[in-house]
Amino acid sequence: MEESKKSLRDIDLDILKALAITMVVFFHNMQLDSGSIIDNALMMFCNAAVPVFFMVTGAVQLTRDNKFDEKKHIKTVIKMYLGIVCWKIIYAVFMHEFYGVHIDGSLSNIINYVFLFQGIEGVPTEHFWYIKALIAMYLILPLLKLCRDKKTIYYLMTVLFIFSCIIFDLSLVFELVSKFTGKNIPNAMLLTEMNPFNPTYAIYILYMFLGKCLYEQKERIYKYRKRAVCSVVFGVLGLIAVKYIQSGTLKWQGIHIVSGYYYCSTMLIAVGIFILFNSRKSVSSIERCIGIHVGRHTLGIFYIHILIYTILENTVYIKISRFNNCFVNAIESLCIIGISLIIIIIFNKIKMLCIKSKKLS
Repeated sequence: MEESKKSLRDIDLDILKALAITMVVFFHNMQLDSGSIIDNALMMFCNAAVPVFFMVTGAVQLTRDNKFDEKKHIKTVIKMYLGIVCWKIIYAVFMHEFYGVHIDGSLSNIINYVFLFQGIEGVPTEHFWYIKALIAMYLILPLLKLCRDKKTIYYLMTVLFIFSCIIFDLSLVFELVSKFTGKNIPNAMLLTEMNPFNPTYAIYILYMFLGKCLYEQKERIYKYRKRAVCSVVFGVLGLIAVKYIQSGTLKWQGIHIVSGYYYCSTMLIAVGIFILFNSRKSVSSIERCIGIHVGRHTLGIFYIHILIYTILENTVYIKISRFNNCFVNAIESLCIIGISLIIIIIFNKIKMLCIKSKKLS
């Protein structure tokens, strides 16, 4: 059964977010065959998950024509910040109570960890960098919204592309030439000192603009769907080549590529995925269900999934590690998403009951 897309509100973006969070969980779960080339290729594919999320953010936030409400925007940023503060406390308490992780109780350490984004050894909050990056994007969002002229947007995208992708790929080529010739080659990364944007966040601004531009042309990009498939394939092959240059292996081996979001190959995958899922004429009822239930709860899944992974890693995964491969990892990832959704649904039900009881009283 299929439904007309005109009756569906941003369902493509919800489905995209559902796919992206699935890629994130698959990427973090990592119960893979270290000697597998296929598993390695899938992990390279999953490097595009975060870029897809930022493209969706750009598609939503940079295409709105409504007047900017600074008070509402500030509240949104504060809620995001308080959200990460609350979850850092939850993570610390969880790891301390259930796994005996030592927490330095000094005031400075607590403040640094809870409010200033410092980590604590043994508390798995490394993935919270994404929320920090998202907050940074929201802080600059009012300025990005001012860029309405196409020439201005294309100029900024060109500058961002050069300093975010071209330089990283150029540096990789220089590294390859150096390995073959045995000679010292100029360091292309020195050019990033001219980057007018924060080097860490420039790539995410670029992905937001890409999401905006592609979303505004969603009716026209349908004819590029076949090319989008090629884009994804070449992107994955490109990242496999990047990893081979960096580490000398085509197999998974538990090795991540360095600076995975900054290469042109990653962009090829992200753009290909965005076109494939944002240019369809209709979606099935199953896809719509996935978009609503998974795609609209990605932030909750993002926060909860590592806690569930930690529990599984110390119980189930130890017993079944000999079966590790991409298929097992995919099943485990879907189970983690399912458990996360159940927790979110229960929490939302409790919250609704509390709200109703307050109104009645």
